[in-house]
Amino acid sequence: MKRMIVRMTLPLLIVCLAFSSFSASARAASEEKYWDHWIERHAQPLDASNASNKDLRFLKKVLKGKRIVQLGETTHGAGEINATKVRMIKYLHEELGYDVLAFESGFPDTNASYLNMDQLTPKSTMKNSIYAVWHTEDVVELFDYMKEQKEKGDPLILTGFDIQSMKNSFNVAATQWVKAVDPEKAELLSQSENDFSTLVTDSNTFDEFSQKKEKLVKNYQKLIKFTKTHASELKENLPKEPKAYEMFMHSLQLRIDVMETYMLEEMKEKLEEYPENIEDFSFFMRDRMMAEQFQWVADTLYPKKKIIVWGHNYHLRKQNTKMIKDWVQLNGPNMGDYLPERLKKQTYTIGIYAYSGASLDSSDNKTVKPVTSPPPSGSLEALLKAADRPAVFVDFLHTKNKKGTSWMYTPRTALYWGYMEEQMILKEQYDGVIWLEHITPSVIIK
Repeated sequence: MKRMIVRMTLPLLIVCLAFSSFSASARAASEEKYWDHWIERHAQPLDASNASNKDLRFLKKVLKGKRIVQLGETTHGAGEINATKVRMIKYLHEELGYDVLAFESGFPDTNASYLNMDQLTPKSTMKNSIYAVWHTEDVVELFDYMKEQKEKGDPLILTGFDIQSMKNSFNVAATQWVKAVDPEKAELLSQSENDFSTLVTDSNTFDEFSQKKEKLVKNYQKLIKFTKTHASELKENLPKEPKAYEMFMHSLQLRIDVMETYMLEEMKEKLEEYPENIEDFSFFMRDRMMAEQFQWVADTLYPKKKIIVWGHNYHLRKQNTKMIKDWVQLNGPNMGDYLPERLKKQTYTIGIYAYSGASLDSSDNKTVKPVTSPPPSGSLEALLKAADRPAVFVDFLHTKNKKGTSWMYTPRTALYWGYMEEQMILKEQYDGVIWLEHITPSVIIK
């Protein structure tokens, strides 16, 4: 009986779905003539030359009730994207009370660098805390600003949510702190950090990896026990920040968690042993663990602070599993998928895209990747050209579905890194977007 029902209803269901898809496409096509008019009237111009920041005042209304603002980017390697975000971050801090900046960079590195900010130049703080793709003059300006604000007593606190780390950043700072209490434990920490950074790359077999990992896990457990039993002495020697001890403890535990999960999977994949489920690949595991780290930052480290997030569109957009086609063509879960609903409700997510120009490839920070220009017809990049401005912001969250806005609610192409086509319902992935007419490759500083 069930098979008969399936045989009878399946053709009808296919026809209905096809008709529904055709109807949606036909409706969108009939409304295209209204899109340009709506964009001309409602896209908010952004003017970097406006020293008074009047052009950003609309954010007060758009972000009302939002504790977290996520600033994405289609590519990591574009100067204009960096500059746009830096300018917006300053405004969010000064005018709207956002006091924490969470970077897509290692939690131990960013926090150790922030704790030592008083002893470092802004450039050194930047290079010790965030990934090299952002080591640019535009971003140095942000670190200049953070140091100034800290000295004024109105700090913009730096943190991170990534599980990947740079080799020596946390090691150098943390070893100094521990050495003042116990030089032997400082040596254990330093050696453990060195071995941690090469655990996967220097292991040739799974047994070799497992033996090294077990030894390292025991080392970090010893260090955690030491940190607990010598808490008062360590607090005396840690930088005088309210959360310094908690940051240090969390960083040590994170090393264990990363070895037991992410690095374990990395090693298996290195040996060409792949998991059955897509979410168990290290690529997607990273996003899951970034979501866990950010949740800890938002709920435990800074539960009463308003937070700005800096990362790639791919990680920050709301739900990659609802994409029609992502750049990987797998539509696996991203950081946005893994965040709890209560945090999502507190968040306003902004994607950033570009119409023309070029950016750096983050694999080497040297190769220049041109933006596909002109972009595909009907794409996000092509549509927002109608605003006839060099930079605009468009709010999706507070915009209803009507003739002039149906492009937000219907399948739309947008370009990952400026040249790889993705397809999505924009409203499902972002609360708003920033569109830049032209970008140029970042200039990495030494």
